[in-house]
Amino acid sequence: MRIREPKHLLAVLRKQRSVLNINAQMLAASANVSTQFLSTMENGKESVQVDEVMKVAHALGVEVPVLKTPEVTGQLVRRARNELCVDQVVGAALCNVSPRYLSTVENGKPNKRLNKLFDVLNGFGIGVEVLL
Repeated sequence: MRIREPKHLLAVLRKQRSVLNINAQMLAASANVSTQFLSTMENGKESVQVDEVMKVAHALGVEVPVLKTPEVTGQLVRRARNELCVDQVVGAALCNVSPRYLSTVENGKPNKRLNKLFDVLNGFGIGVEVLL
């Protein structure tokens, strides 16, 4: 399934936990995240950290190839920007983020906020596929 908004990814994960009938404490322990983070994520807070979201996805058996690692995401973003023949300043403006933020994404730095990363992905037309 393809998604374009962070809230949809969070909803998929919330639903998958329900389908698998896993309680929050068990999932948090399995994903190595706090129950507070899990609650925040499941309540739809889109500014959660991507790395933590991906731990939960992995624990639920959900794959999101574009977000598999910060390095993979960075390579995809850089390739898309280069295909448009724009520099980081123009690319950042297209995505409504700072050039510094775009640079950190392209360089595979971890701990990005989910909502801002989706701004970048959507800005460059990179689709997010969720595999259950």
